Amino acid sequence: MKLPRDKTAIVLIEPQNDFLSPGGTMYKYIAEQLKKRNVIANLKKLLDGARGKVKIFYVPFQAFKPGFPELKPGGPGTEGLRGIEMKMEADWGTGAWIEGTPGPEIIDELKPHDSDIIVRGKMTLDAFHSTALNYLLRVNEIEYVAFTGFHTNWCVESSARSAYDLGFRVIVIKDCTATDTDREQEYAEEVIFPRIGRVMTSDEFLEAIS
Repeated sequence: MKLPRDKTAIVLIEPQNDFLSPGGTMYKYIAEQLKKRNVIANLKKLLDGARGKVKIFYVPFQAFKPGFPELKPGGPGTEGLRGIEMKMEADWGTGAWIEGTPGPEIIDELKPHDSDIIVRGKMTLDAFHSTALNYLLRVNEIEYVAFTGFHTNWCVESSARSAYDLGFRVIVIKDCTATDTDREQEYAEEVIFPRIGRVMTSDEFLEAIS
């Protein structure tokens, strides 16, 4: 399979310290899978090999002020965020996605380059829901969207489903995604993603844009 470079993009979801660095609020849940699947190294290889050939979009999760004053207390969708803030402790403080802490920062190994596009405003599982991702893909005339990032069966799956519904041709680069367990990862790879698009490895994708 060959992919047209000018119509293909990589979308990298939430490559942030809270997920991917020791001390992160949710790192302990995914750490084993990150190591077992060599995901961060695979992502770095993918991004280094793809830059200058296809566009790369970063979609980090939104950082909030302590206490989440941006959200109405008790309003729809706030319980999960407030629960994370109250119950999950990080080495740099309590709570996930808190502005001014290392948690929301993109990890050093995957820092974006000047040519990459950072899409701000992600506040839900779906990378399209509260961001300009759909608009940015369309103004760049993108047809093929290759998803990478975290977690496979949460944000990656939700975003891939939306891309399918929006008419994009979906690719999931499986060795550049990870979640908490083998069972969750394998179910997404083997059952969900093949029904909405194509599942590839990073090597296969790089070959397809070579």
